Amino acid sequence: MLEIDYFMSHGSPWTFLGHHRLGVLVKKFNVNLNMYPVNYGEIFPISGGLPVSKRPPQRQKLRLQELNRWSSFLNIKLNPEPKYFPSKSLLPSLIIISAKVQKLENYFDLAYHIMNALWVKNVDIDDENVLSGILKDMSSDAKKIISFAKSNECKKIMDEYTELGIKKNVFGAPTFIIEDEIYWGQDRLDFVERHLVNLS
Repeated sequence: MLEIDYFMSHGSPWTFLGHHRLGVLVKKFNVNLNMYPVNYGEIFPISGGLPVSKRPPQRQKLRLQELNRWSSFLNIKLNPEPKYFPSKSLLPSLIIISAKVQKLENYFDLAYHIMNALWVKNVDIDDENVLSGILKDMSSDAKKIISFAKSNECKKIMDEYTELGIKKNVFGAPTFIIEDEIYWGQDRLDFVERHLVNLS
């Protein structure tokens, strides 16, 4: 069966812009998707990356222009400068991991709704009550999922995902890996699709 390793961050607008399209490809090619929310706060320092606030002004300006271009092209009403960016907590990603571990069938969609809250609805996704509200719309086990997300065991899983990303040479979000081929960025999804066509 075809497989894609998907390294993502809830706080990345580029992850959000590509998330739904990745889901379409997964269904189209019947792909087994391994979704790994990781801590880019640990990946950036060893891979040459910088958080947005520490990037040179030229790069920050281009980033905003590119976000506007891509959101317009994809017809997604993304706010390039949301009030609650950057997300200061790992809890949103930990909840996605918890939902995956707890076998919530639609955990991929949960990740979308969490990112949509930040990038479109301009909501504080570091607020546990906000996350609980998103979860309650999707699962009757919201309390159980949040409880596990706050456990050391869930944090350990995220650490393992992050170490796996480092081992696989991940340095940015989103990253898609098929076999040994690395595709960085939502703008590489066309290449991801071509790779899947060649394997089909």
